Amino acid sequence: MTITWGRYTGVTGLVDSAVFQRTVDHPDEFAPGYHVILDTGPVVTVRWDQLRSFSQ
Repeated sequence: MTITWGRYTGVTGLVDSAVFQRTVDHPDEFAPGYHVILDTGPVVTVRWDQLRSFSQ
């Protein structure tokens, strides 16, 4: 998948798990999202609407 907007726009990675917590781009609010293992190494939490699958 690819992150479509925010701090990690254009970065690819693998979804590890679905969560409901604060995200990297919205640290002051809870939202549905995913833990994503980036191809560059770190794990980030992004909102559900920040991702696009490779098949889209």
